[in-house]
Amino acid sequence: MIARENNVELADQFKKVGRLHIPDFLTQSSAEVLYKNLSEQTQWNLVWNNDGKHTDMDFQAVEKWTEKQKKSLLEIVYKQAAGDFQYLFANIPIYDICQNDRLQVKFFDQVCDFMNSELFLDQMRAITGFEQIDFADVQATRYCRGHFLTEHDDNISGKDRLAAYVLNLTPIWNDAWGGALVFHDQNQSGGGFSQLIYPCFNALNIFLVPQSHSVSMVSPYAMADRYSLTGWLRTRL
Repeated sequence: MIARENNVELADQFKKVGRLHIPDFLTQSSAEVLYKNLSEQTQWNLVWNNDGKHTDMDFQAVEKWTEKQKKSLLEIVYKQAAGDFQYLFANIPIYDICQNDRLQVKFFDQVCDFMNSELFLDQMRAITGFEQIDFADVQATRYCRGHFLTEHDDNISGKDRLAAYVLNLTPIWNDAWGGALVFHDQNQSGGGFSQLIYPCFNALNIFLVPQSHSVSMVSPYAMADRYSLTGWLRTRL
């Protein structure tokens, strides 16, 4: 599935800046199969941060709410986002599903197996320099209109995350639609950002943990959903 291996050059770039953008990571056909399967999935969670508590809701059920109900939820979500960590997007926790055997979907098993294959993990070890990477957890994410993820650094005690990754799987995207992966530079006076990456089909982004980043809100006039496989390269030590 992996289209290219140029690990020495990639490792050098990663060492210099702590993050890396790899275009055409998979073969074109593999990326297209992943997108097709994600876009055809009907069961998604709508996830958000309810005053510090991760909350999962049935995405399809919420879509059937009245406009008044949807507006009330957004008001709660946006109020917290104004001054605290917040997120709103659809996801499928593939790694958790496979580990707990909660849902038998062959596609999820195949994704989890690939992300935890020696082919993938060995390349991640070579690129990041982290020989102690033991496994990759993975989730499918789907950012629709109004979805976002505010600034955070992925550093959660007990998770043993070494690096994060985002495999972009949206075939057509207009930068005006938002949904950018933003890396924030805390050394700049007054904030700002050091790099902004819009979704690019079949591109893999890898970055060190902890590292401050966010996903900008998908515009209300976006004509597509932002699909990706995301997760963390972790150790069991």
